Amino acid sequence: MLHTESEQKAGDLEQRFACLTYHHFGDQTDQYTVTVQQLRMQLTLLRDAGYLVEGFEQLESRLRSSRSIPSRYTLFTIDDGRESTMIAAELLSKHGFNATFFVSRDRCVARPRYLRSRRIQELRRAGFSFGTHGTSHKILTHMHADTCSSELRESKEWLENILSEPVRYMSAPGGYVNRKVLSLAYAHGYVFVGTCREQMNSIRMAVPGIVNRVSVRRSFSDATFRDLVQGRGIFYAVRQIRSAALWIPKELFAWGYSRGR
Repeated sequence: MLHTESEQKAGDLEQRFACLTYHHFGDQTDQYTVTVQQLRMQLTLLRDAGYLVEGFEQLESRLRSSRSIPSRYTLFTIDDGRESTMIAAELLSKHGFNATFFVSRDRCVARPRYLRSRRIQELRRAGFSFGTHGTSHKILTHMHADTCSSELRESKEWLENILSEPVRYMSAPGGYVNRKVLSLAYAHGYVFVGTCREQMNSIRMAVPGIVNRVSVRRSFSDATFRDLVQGRGIFYAVRQIRSAALWIPKELFAWGYSRGR
């Protein structure tokens, strides 16, 4: 079981939930590629513990209608738009779960092994929600406001043309956001902005607002995954220490990435 009775009572008092973020599923050995077997085990852990797993669309509906959020609740998201998203979607459906998929326009239009329009439409018909993940996948915080606005608008228009419905969610490439990015995102009609801020989320979160997300890594053991979902302090404390230590190197990398692409 993921929770003991005492842990569950503490979780109820905190009224918080995790948002899981994945990127790719397969046999590659980079940290953001989770094996299909790992994903299957993690979904089984959630199901057996009685978790309700939803996407941004269901969360927005709950918050706007003041419907309660269950004590065992988590969000599931996938970034980038790789074809392996189809594998995850099948497993999510088998477990009775939902999710939101964030897709990058230029990658889905031109790169091999990324979702094309037909697949995106197929997943939407299956009940999954979608959001944008940038036009070029460049870091938004390092852009001039006009360029950032164009990225947000063009990716939104592209996805809305595919889905024939408004797009209300986005995740920032690299998870980087600041006041400029958030202000522009809300002005363009985005309701939720996914970040890489590795913290739990309050059930009293604002709409519009940000959603804190934790990237699930290949190195995560079952015990680490449990800590993530439960919101155990030691897991999130370690993540915050790591984030602080890597802040300058990540900023330098992001600056170089945005300049070189």
